[in-house]
Amino acid sequence: MLRNFFPKGKYRKLKTIVKLKKIALTVATLFLKVFVNEFYNVIWQLRCKEVKKWEHTKGIKKQDIRKNTAAHQHIAYEQILILQIEDDVYDLERKKILKHNEQWSIALEKARKHINQIIIEGNRKVVKVYTEAI
Repeated sequence: MLRNFFPKGKYRKLKTIVKLKKIALTVATLFLKVFVNEFYNVIWQLRCKEVKKWEHTKGIKKQDIRKNTAAHQHIAYEQILILQIEDDVYDLERKKILKHNEQWSIALEKARKHINQIIIEGNRKVVKVYTEAI
């Protein structure tokens, strides 16, 4: 996962800055950890809430999810009506529907802010918590 998130060129630059391989790996892992946490908070939790709302409106319970459904049974899906205004897409409640690259940008920006806060404040306690989790 670290290799996919951190290209070799970026890792080499980081390694030249900090001089030690172990520190470079720790910093790269911290970046990844913050990104994963922000992705979970910004995108995944919202997705889970929407799925729960949808299941509630369809009357789907945990018991229904656990049992195997017969091949002849299926769930009828409704198409969500959308509005397109200029280049943006909105649902009927006028909430913007984000594209996947916009969602990634939001998660990355939050991760950058968090990392910058750690760097500026020099908060060793936060860094210590992340390094212990590694």
